Amino acid sequence: MTNFDSFVVVGQIIKSFGVQGQVKILSFCQNPLSIFDYNPILIESTNAPIFLSLHKVIKDDLFIVCIPHVENKNSADRLSRKSLYADRQKFPYLSNQEFYFSDLEGCIVYTFAEKIFGKVKGIHNFGAGELLEILKFEDGKSLLIHFNEETFPKVNVESKKIVIIPPTE
Repeated sequence: MTNFDSFVVVGQIIKSFGVQGQVKILSFCQNPLSIFDYNPILIESTNAPIFLSLHKVIKDDLFIVCIPHVENKNSADRLSRKSLYADRQKFPYLSNQEFYFSDLEGCIVYTFAEKIFGKVKGIHNFGAGELLEILKFEDGKSLLIHFNEETFPKVNVESKKIVIIPPTE
């Protein structure tokens, strides 16, 4: 089984496209086309590295791609909503205050009063910016909260600790 700690999320398969196994992907890369520079890519819940090949650009960060051995719509449908991972070694070294979004998964979220709020379950982007999915320890419910400096003023991925100014209900 692959250890995804040594990988960075670089995109997501949105859905199948057409009947020949192509998929629509969303690139999370600062330069969206650079997702193809990180080949081979791993698809969430698989262990086989694959090479994405660009078929068509839909807009800046949305592409239609071909994936080897995915030759029909049914196979492509099974990949919908799966994250795309690139080997962390292919990325530049980050300074102390920088991090990759995938580094946030598993971080414990605290309030300024040092009260444990929850744990980051996932990072999502549905087109309007990054959302952290936080599993609240208090009641076991998940919240999707827009990730920005105002709501999350302190992030320390080394200690797996994030400080939140909780939303008011």
